[in-house]
Amino acid sequence: MGILFNQPIKNIKLFLVLSLTLLLLVGCANTTPAEQKAPENQQDSATAEKAPMFAYVGAGLKEPFSEIAALYEQKTGVKLETSFNNSGALLNQMETAKKGDIFMPGSMPYIQKAKEAGYLGEMAGPIAYHTPAIITPKGNPAHITKIEDLAKPGVKIIMPDKEATAMGKTAFKIFDKLGITAQVEKNILTYAETPMKVAEMLMLGQGNAGITEISMYKNRDKLDVIEIDPGVNMPEEIPCALLTFSTQQEQAKDFLEFMKQEGPAIFAKHGFKTGS
Repeated sequence: MGILFNQPIKNIKLFLVLSLTLLLLVGCANTTPAEQKAPENQQDSATAEKAPMFAYVGAGLKEPFSEIAALYEQKTGVKLETSFNNSGALLNQMETAKKGDIFMPGSMPYIQKAKEAGYLGEMAGPIAYHTPAIITPKGNPAHITKIEDLAKPGVKIIMPDKEATAMGKTAFKIFDKLGITAQVEKNILTYAETPMKVAEMLMLGQGNAGITEISMYKNRDKLDVIEIDPGVNMPEEIPCALLTFSTQQEQAKDFLEFMKQEGPAIFAKHGFKTGS
């Protein structure tokens, strides 16, 4: 009787052991730690490759640079986060942050300052040129025909900041070259933060002449433009440079190469002078 009583218990124990073993085998087959971690590692690598870059760009270059950045993102998936400001402010931002990937100011003097500070690596350019031009309200009420006319008594001038903006610095080089700086300074109503604001203020009726980049002459129904004699004008090169504290050096170099290939045509489309 004892043997007959114990037999079912042994069978049940054997069934439970076999069932547990089978469950463990199925679980191991469906859950492989190495296989599950592999997609995560691949995703982390892809995310790192597509991390955004940061660019410091002159305010007057906003439209062409934005188009170039959008095309680059379409091609590579890499977004460029951008600070648009006057070149002096951009230098201050870099000195404070000590980070970023690309620097594209409005002229070479700001590149030189950044280089002397040890911020710059590889450089491309000139991509285009900052070309000063005189703008006036529609109808040219002060009858400006050449840059020397800005020195005439009674002319009310709006100028881009002569220390913080590339265009302001260039304009004063031209005034110095012509020996009219003192007379022009007497006619300056105010300094604007950027060349774009010079145009905005003139359209609002403040002043009757100003200096800005020739590409900004877009409101033809509200402004007139007087090109400066090439014999006295001083176009500034617009470069694009890689920053030494970039954490994405290879990606930044790739963007520089893209800028060299695509930049000139896009800047020309937006009214900038180029070497081509």
